Amino acid sequence: MSKRPTGIELFAGCGGLSTGFLDAGLNVAAGFELEARAVDAYNYNHAYRGSRGFIADLSVASGAELLQLAGIKRADFVIGGPPCQPFSIAGKRQGKRDIRADLVGHFIRIVDELKPSSFMLENVPNLAAISGGEFLHEVKAELRSLGYTVDHRVVLAADYGVPQNRKRLVLLGVKGKRTVRFPEPTHGTAERPYLSAAEAIGDLPDAGEFGETGIFNHEPTAHSDDMIERLSALKPGRRERGSYHDRLHPERPSYTLRAGSGNFSPLRPVHYKHHRVITVRESARLQGFSDDFLWPDRIPRLQQYRQVGNAVPPPMAKAFAICLADQMAWSLARERFACDPSTRPLANIFTDDERKAQRAARMRGASLGKVALAAK
Repeated sequence: MSKRPTGIELFAGCGGLSTGFLDAGLNVAAGFELEARAVDAYNYNHAYRGSRGFIADLSVASGAELLQLAGIKRADFVIGGPPCQPFSIAGKRQGKRDIRADLVGHFIRIVDELKPSSFMLENVPNLAAISGGEFLHEVKAELRSLGYTVDHRVVLAADYGVPQNRKRLVLLGVKGKRTVRFPEPTHGTAERPYLSAAEAIGDLPDAGEFGETGIFNHEPTAHSDDMIERLSALKPGRRERGSYHDRLHPERPSYTLRAGSGNFSPLRPVHYKHHRVITVRESARLQGFSDDFLWPDRIPRLQQYRQVGNAVPPPMAKAFAICLADQMAWSLARERFACDPSTRPLANIFTDDERKAQRAARMRGASLGKVALAAK
């Protein structure tokens, strides 16, 4: 068994899982994802650390093809989060009947082909309720038939230092062990309470253009005067009746951030102090991304929000990586992946005025309010 293991991420998105595993000191050789803009963000934030992103249709790609792209002979671990929309409470809840549910099956197929020593599958908690729990039972049974000791748990991201009340289902599998261990919570006690929204984003100035703030991905969302008036009357921790916007409470973790799909753009939380929805940078901080994780401005802002909302929070991923390494007797090499982000090309190639024009052209109505929409 490799003492310095190498793995890959499937359905990687912008690479929240990869970020956490690299931060822990485990080598993620490559991330595979179908959405080109997500792969763009993955490469911008991981290539300088030695991890490459590839556009791949994982419903047809073979394990051997993935290894060839990654430039490795073996994957010691496979991690990933197959798209969760079929199982989400916020979605249509078609579950097993949704063709996208097959992507969980393709995760299993690739695990079978690559035969890693361990795997981690992340999804929404509702996965456990589909068909009365039958679907998850079948998934676990199939993975056990491949020789893995398998268990699942619904975990709270806030337990691992993420300033967000985000529940996720994590399925772990290991070979050569009688039991599977999950990481113990690091937060949520009197000695180390949950991180609050204010602790996560309170040091940031109000949203502004990059030339005004020098902060990447921190541009404001345009609201109508009516919307601003309503948000100004909204108290922290409460929901605005007309628009259903939720306002962050400064002393509590954030609400769960959502991604949306297709033409659906979910309502973003409202800043606890400023009368606007949170920015991409604030969203990223509430997911536990560091400020070194940037979205180049060639990626549309709606895509940036979606990539943040779809990601596995890196601090949670890091906790699972350390826990897996401990039970698999793998050594960690944090220094190896603590590379210099300043070696990357510039993230911003447009002027502030050009970015403003892009935002105006792509503006969605949800943040304007019903009055503004009626006037259109």
